[in-house]
Amino acid sequence: MNLSAIEKFDNLPRISLSNLNTPIELLSLSEVSPHDRLYIKRDDFIGSLVWGNKLRKLEYSIADALAMGADTIITCGAVQSNHARITAQVCKRLGLQCILVQNGEKPKVPSGNHKINLLLNTRIVYVASPQQRAAKMLEVFDEVKSGGGRPFIIPLGASNAAGCPGFVNAMRELKQQQQELGIEFDYIFHATSSGGTQAGMEVGKRLFGLNKLQIIGISVDNSVEQITDSVLQCTNPLLEKLGHPFRIEGNELNTDINFIGEGYGISTQESTLSMTAFLRQGVMLDKTYTAKAAAGLMHYLRDIPRGKNILFWHTGGLLAEL
Repeated sequence: MNLSAIEKFDNLPRISLSNLNTPIELLSLSEVSPHDRLYIKRDDFIGSLVWGNKLRKLEYSIADALAMGADTIITCGAVQSNHARITAQVCKRLGLQCILVQNGEKPKVPSGNHKINLLLNTRIVYVASPQQRAAKMLEVFDEVKSGGGRPFIIPLGASNAAGCPGFVNAMRELKQQQQELGIEFDYIFHATSSGGTQAGMEVGKRLFGLNKLQIIGISVDNSVEQITDSVLQCTNPLLEKLGHPFRIEGNELNTDINFIGEGYGISTQESTLSMTAFLRQGVMLDKTYTAKAAAGLMHYLRDIPRGKNILFWHTGGLLAEL
């Protein structure tokens, strides 16, 4: 059953954008935890200019767009969105036009991801709130199409059935690395928001037989219900493409909302402590995603028994800090 599904997965359109075989390293947080089987997956090492995990999803989303003959990519995010900036970079490399719909005021002094977008001469359409992004992307789509262009919309975070295969493939990468390291992970901790990373991990876990693995998504902004809905909107169409090799139910997902604090991009006391702890090991985190995920990890370490193999998946996204 799974062999056929894997063959169908391998036939999905994909374009290679970077070396994605990111290293797994031992991580010592001895000042806060006695665990000596704690590891970190370094997706902050993907490509140049801190590409981050979004590139995994774009390998499939952009391939889908090219297969449909698109010449203009439209996507969205906050002004300091890692996904938006990475999409703009990829489009520039591939000769595609890119239009970003971003919520928030245009910064008076460009920095981080926004500065890169301006250097790339990317068109940015500003909206007041996240709730206005989807409608504005449709407006831009119609504008481009009426002008003779061939637009293609990639949703927030490339978190849909076209993008989440990037993290299905990442789980195959993890399985190979487990074999090379001679270990099996019991837990993965990662940041979750738009749901695409979590969706791909859950499909990949089942598709490649990583059955003992517990995947824990630490929400950086959204509720359990919002993330569950987003994950299932990714997984259900993908599983249909793969011939329904298994089902994923909402109650099988593990999402923790206790580390959000006051909201998206706003540091908490716990996330600030986690940034300091990781910096002692030479690992940089960002306040929006990875610091909150690390805060969750550090909390869970208190209750996970010694001897378990634990992986923190660093998803990148550091430019917003600059």
